[in-house]
Amino acid sequence: MKEQFASYFDKPQFKRTLAHYEKMLLSGSSFYFEAIELTDIAEYYAMQGDSKRAEAALDYAIRLHPDNIDVLIFKARARLINGHLNEAINIAESITDSNDREVLFLKAELALANNRHRQADDIFRTLIETEDYEADTYADIVDLLVDNKLTEMAHEWIDEALVSYPDNKVLLESAAYCYVQQELYDEAISIYNQLLDADAYCTLYWEELGKIYFQREEFDKAIEAFEFVIAINSEDNYYSMYALANCYFNIGNYDRAEEYYNIIHLQYPETVDPLFHMGMCRVNKGDDDQALEYFTEALATIPEGSAEQGQIYSQLSLISSRKGQHEKAIAYVNEAIRIYPDNTELIIMKGHELLCQGHYDESTEIFLEALAKDPEQAERSLFLIGVSMLENGHYNMGYYILKLLKGNPKIESTLLYPYLCLCEWVLCEKQFKETLTEALVQCPQRTYEIFTLEPAQGESAESMIQRLRTINN
Repeated sequence: MKEQFASYFDKPQFKRTLAHYEKMLLSGSSFYFEAIELTDIAEYYAMQGDSKRAEAALDYAIRLHPDNIDVLIFKARARLINGHLNEAINIAESITDSNDREVLFLKAELALANNRHRQADDIFRTLIETEDYEADTYADIVDLLVDNKLTEMAHEWIDEALVSYPDNKVLLESAAYCYVQQELYDEAISIYNQLLDADAYCTLYWEELGKIYFQREEFDKAIEAFEFVIAINSEDNYYSMYALANCYFNIGNYDRAEEYYNIIHLQYPETVDPLFHMGMCRVNKGDDDQALEYFTEALATIPEGSAEQGQIYSQLSLISSRKGQHEKAIAYVNEAIRIYPDNTELIIMKGHELLCQGHYDESTEIFLEALAKDPEQAERSLFLIGVSMLENGHYNMGYYILKLLKGNPKIESTLLYPYLCLCEWVLCEKQFKETLTEALVQCPQRTYEIFTLEPAQGESAESMIQRLRTINN
């Protein structure tokens, strides 16, 4: 819906109407507008997230057109969205034409919001009987139920409708939408493939398939779907290109991911996200210098205090830390904390940088602050603090902390065991071989990375220990 309206709101006719309306507000005068013009203006403001101006436009529409059904329906829905259910019900009851299709849908929506599901179902039954069991009516009922997160009720209507309309395009689209919301991805894939059998070049269906495969982390299939979208329509493919870039990023093909992010950056230079992601590609490739350029360029145009700005500051802090520029790293992480004051991982990053500079007491204070700020994330915070201790050579303290997390279900063993191995090797702990054996089964790649050893597939703990002893000697 939003994309459909976006193109209309860009048209000169609407812009003239909006300018005329806003001129009226500035002058304090009263101008005449058609009801549809004011509901369009209200829809525009609602899309901008400005509910007050949206409702003001509707109130003015009601003053000019007090009996207009479309205006009253829009006003009732606006009241409902803003949490005023009783007011919405009163508006709905004031509409004289109680048999109007949209009025009935409004009343069903209000009944659902009031947890009167049987009443809503009775209204739906009246609608479907009045409209002679049309497929579009079934689809509208399903969509309303899914939008209200009542997917089980929607499923019952889908089952009934598909008996009569097994190949109806609109109904199948609604059914697929419902299945996706329920995470019944196999059923949704089956429907989209059925729709593609009838319309093989529909970019919407390919895009929806791509989203499902991405959600299931079947990135190869997602790539195939999104590439097909671009092949069919070479014009505006912002979403599909972004999705493709993210797919390649997730499978570790950072060159291809950066290529797509760069295309997006060139075609949509006002967006900051592509630069950030290009920087992340370079970080993952170990190219901090180029990453620094991307992040710095993004920072120059990003809105002050935005979430993206916080993410960039945290990455700049990490890069500065890797370069040994710990004072600069603290300055960057402080900027990130200013935007995300309750983010415990950022607070721990600051403690880590202080520890890197030898400020043990100050770092301990910061670490304790992080643990106290979010007790529900205490295990994750302890893990990060333990790793920080190791990276700063405090193996005894790091080992003490990490041992506390052994067997804790909130910390994945694949994250924990390589660090435990490193501690036990450095501290000559007796259980090192036992821990290493487990690590080589659960997370061999990360274990080799921690010890900076070339991977050896199927290697035993004893063989790896011999290699470590050879290197140390």
